[in-house]
Order: sequence, then C-alpha cells, then structure tokens
Amino acid sequence: MMILNILDQSPVVEGSTFTDALNNTIELAKKADEWGYKRYWVAEHHSSNSFAGTAPEILIGKLCSETKNLKCGSGGVLISHYAPFKIAEQFRTLEALYPGRIDLGIGRAPGGDKSIITALKSDLGGFEKTDELMNFFDDKGIAKSNPQIERNPELWILGTSPDSALYAAKKGLRYCFGSFINDEHRQMALQAYYTNFQPSKYLKEPYVNIAVVCLAADSQNEADKLAKSSEYWLAQTFLLNKNIKFPTYETAVNHKFSIEEQFLINYRRNSVFIGKSNEVKDKLTDFVKKIAAHELTIVTITEHQQDRLRSYELLANEFGINKNKT
Repeated sequence: MMILNILDQSPVVEGSTFTDALNNTIELAKKADEWGYKRYWVAEHHSSNSFAGTAPEILIGKLCSETKNLKCGSGGVLISHYAPFKIAEQFRTLEALYPGRIDLGIGRAPGGDKSIITALKSDLGGFEKTDELMNFFDDKGIAKSNPQIERNPELWILGTSPDSALYAAKKGLRYCFGSFINDEHRQMALQAYYTNFQPSKYLKEPYVNIAVVCLAADSQNEADKLAKSSEYWLAQTFLLNKNIKFPTYETAVNHKFSIEEQFLINYRRNSVFIGKSNEVKDKLTDFVKKIAAHELTIVTITEHQQDRLRSYELLANEFGINKNKT
C-alpha cells in the first residue's frame, strides 16, 4: 500500500486572512488523520503574503494535539536561521509530549528574500549546522540539550539539489526531494543519494520521500478549473516576483496570460499531477515506481478549502488508505 503524506504551506487566498489559513491547516490535518495519511508536514516561509506558515515548531504541537495517529513535522525548519541547540530542544520537547509522532525535516533555503536573512541574522551554514544539530541529539554537543528522551525525532534532509542529496546519503539520513518546488535536478539528486548512501545508526538502507504538486477531482475539466488559481500564482510570483495571495478563480480566469507565463505553466505541468482521481492515482503509482521512492508527499492548493479537502480524500480512497470510506 502506498504511504501518503501531506505537506501544507498554509496558503492564504484572496479575501481570507492568515488566521483563516492556519485554521484550514488544522482542519485538513484532522481530516488527514481520519483518512489514513501517515505524515503531515508544515512549512516555513517569511514575509510572504502567500503562506501563513512561519513557525512550524509551534504549529506542529497544535496539530499533534488535534490528531491521534499522524506523524507531524516540519517541511522544513530552515536551519540556516537558527541555533542548532535551540532546534534540538524545541523538537525534543515536542517528542517528549508526543512520543513517536514528531518528524524534523531540515532545509537550507532562506524562505524569503535578502531582508529575511538580515532580519533573522542568519549565517546560512546549513550543512555545518545540521552536523551540530545531530551532535546535540547524540548528547555530544558543547551543552546538554533537554529534555532527555528515549529517542529523538525522526530526522529528514529536504532539498532540490544533488548537494542536499549527497549530504543525506553520506550521513545515512532519510531524504525528501521537493519536486513541487523545482523538479529540474530530481534525477541527479536521487542518483547521488542512492549511489553514495552510507548506512548509519539512523538508517541502514536509503529511504526516499518525493513531494509533488497534485490535484484530484471527479473529472479532468474540474481539476483543470481548480488548478487555475495556483497556476496564476505561479506565473505572477516566479516570473514577475510579486508577493501576492493566491487568487480566486475569477481573478485567474480573467487574466490574459503572456507567452512567457503560459510557457512556464506548461513546463510545470510536466511534473505535476492534475486530473480525474483514478487517473492521477495511476500516474502517481507509475511515477513512484520509476524513481524507487518509498513515500509520496502531496501538495495541493485550491481557492476553496472544500476542494482541497475533496482532493486529498479522493486520493486516500483511490490508494485504499482510507479505512473510514463508506
């Protein structure tokens, strides 16, 4: 049976508030718990009008308190901004409160522009800081990170480049490739990971999670319609560098896309999964087999929360993970 996860960036839609977005995240997590998803990761972005998730270490605790079985975690904590000692203590506290349910995904991206690096007083030493974090988890750091617990949170390296994959491989850690961000280097990254993996006390064999954009509906036409919002957002943010909320369908459908915008959307369509639920399931299954991934993490953004919930429920039903299906 396919292991399905959710990555939720807490998207903010035109006409809604940041509080609405965070409440939507809580609602989706509770549904995901019922539908049989394994992991629920929340992201870290800063000074963004698009995403409300800025502090995964806080949101994770709330999600665990509202669910029973989900493994909740960061997708990810942007380690370049923080002291590894503090991250160790935050996530050990979460693990102490919710044993066996905490994932710590580590990313190196800044999660914003140069102003964020300045505001957070970052030094951007991603790999070095991850080494330091593992030392604190092993109680080998310059200080003792508390609380002392039976086992540490499950550690993941997140990335979209061969560099991050190679680091995860040499340290013997789990690796999640963010195809939803940029799929360009997927083949090279996964090849680097599988080829260079070294067994460790954390992991005996390579273990890969792939995170993709996916939108399932009752028909292809409906799915294409629901995708308009995120496609408009993609064009506006990646090409024009606009810091905007996710648009309504009306805003998106009334926009006259330039040749450059349409080219970007068509290009991204090659690495996303949008369509009728059973067809999306078949394509995802083939995709996961092709790249030898062990888990699949899904990113879905729509204008309306109910459409997003429906997409995740349809996939849970298609893959047979939803034990509550009637």
